[in-house]
Parts: sequence; structure tokens; C-alpha cells
Amino acid sequence: MLNLDPGMMIWAWATFLVLLGLLYKLAWKPILSAIEKRERTIQESLEKAAKASEDAQAMMNQHEEMMRTAQNEAQRIINENRELAEKSRQQIIEQAQHTAENLVEKAKLEIEKEKESALLALRSEVADLAIEATKKILHESLDETRQRTLVNDFLDKLPKSTPN
Repeated sequence: MLNLDPGMMIWAWATFLVLLGLLYKLAWKPILSAIEKRERTIQESLEKAAKASEDAQAMMNQHEEMMRTAQNEAQRIINENRELAEKSRQQIIEQAQHTAENLVEKAKLEIEKEKESALLALRSEVADLAIEATKKILHESLDETRQRTLVNDFLDKLPKSTPN
């Protein structure tokens, strides 16, 4: 069994209280200051983390806004280029049609000119043939000027050109 000696108990309590006083004087303040310093450090770290999180969110929002702006700008440029390409295509088509019309018109004029040239050559050839035929049929000799006059009068009575 346990014997409780009152003198020993008083000395144990006295030693405990002295030791507690010494610890309070020597170790308690440094322990409390270290705990307070650690608490301040943790609080500052939390505040810095919150600030960094806010900054990161702000940067993320700014980045998203820049991305939307860039996408809108890219879409605008694409639309402008598409419209410009369509206008260029229309201009090229119109220019090609105009060139084709000019070529057709020039070809028609050239054909008409060639037709007139052929008709003149044919008239001259017909006149020569008519003179020769007339000479053979009539066996008479008309002078060249008289023959030309007769043939030209005959040819003037003919239609100038044939209808298309």
C-alpha cells in the first residue's frame, strides 16, 4: 500500500511550484513568443495566399477577356477577308464578262469587215466575169469604160448585203 508522508508531500509540492516558477520565468515567454511568431507567420502566409489567389483570379479573368477580344477580332478579320474575296470575285467575273463582250463585239466587227471585203471582191470578180460573158455573147467589143459603167449600174441595182 501506499504510505502518504505529509512532509514528503509538502516537499514535492514545493519542488513542483519552484520548478513551475522557473519554467514560467525562463521557458514560458520564449515558448509563447515562438507560438505567437509562428501564428503571425501562418496568418501572413494565409493572407498572401488569399492575395495570390485573388491576383490569379483577376489575371484569369483578364486572360479570358483578352481571349474573347482576340476571337472577336479574328472573326471580324475573317469576315472582312471573306467580303473582300467576294468583292474581288465579283470584280473578276464582271471584268471577264466585259472582256468577253468586247471580244465578241470585235469579232462581229471583224466578221462584218471581212464580209464587206469579200462582197467587194466578189462584186469585182462578178463585174469582170460579166464583162467577159458579155463580150463572148455579143461578140462585139465595147470599150472598157462603157463596160464598167454598165456592170456598175447593174451591181448598184443588186442588194448591198444579204440579211443574216
